[in-house]
Amino acid sequence: MRTELYVGGVWREGAGESFASHDPATGDVVWKGHAATADDVAEAMAAAHLAFPSWARRPLDERLAIVRSFAKAIEKRADVIAQTISREMGKALWDARGEVQAMIGKIEISIRAQAERAGAREEKAAFGAMTLSHHPHGVLGVFGPFNFPGHLPNGHIVPALLAGNVVLFKPSELTPGVGALMVEAWEEAGLPAGVLNLLQGARETGGALLDAQGLNGVLFTGSAHTGAL
Repeated sequence: MRTELYVGGVWREGAGESFASHDPATGDVVWKGHAATADDVAEAMAAAHLAFPSWARRPLDERLAIVRSFAKAIEKRADVIAQTISREMGKALWDARGEVQAMIGKIEISIRAQAERAGAREEKAAFGAMTLSHHPHGVLGVFGPFNFPGHLPNGHIVPALLAGNVVLFKPSELTPGVGALMVEAWEEAGLPAGVLNLLQGARETGGALLDAQGLNGVLFTGSAHTGAL
């Protein structure tokens, strides 16, 4: 498993403080690395903006092919992802395996949803024509939670990428290893550099991401109170 940050298609160390995730059953270290600083976030934002135009223009069929390749890369890593979920989060292994299968299943669900809700249509009308088109927002921040560290951020990242957006992904600081494995799978799937960037860290990293110039939207699973904070 690679570690730390993935920015502009390159794995590298973060410039922030060292932190680690631990197995709650044994106390063993599962993942160790350095957090992303505000400068790291700015570099990831620049990489995302650079990648956005070509990704947004990329034919949908090509985006679909990469997303389906990602599903295969997750399936290949199913055991290690499940073990990492279990070791970082404390979930029973059988439950963690179910979460990985949900991640794989989410791919085709997201593809069907994209086909139903997006695309372009034009209909003739008495006064001319009615045209409906959809366009990506741009750079989206995705915050991963602790309790479903694979399935829930996956449910944001996949639809965002299908729609032509680019993503800055910050996993929970309690489950960074799961986030790293997910990004490894995207890299293997052939996702172009800068389309998905990984920023590890805790509250300070999340705050820097929310404050970053050029952020067009935020995706997370949580309460309205969490969103307001």
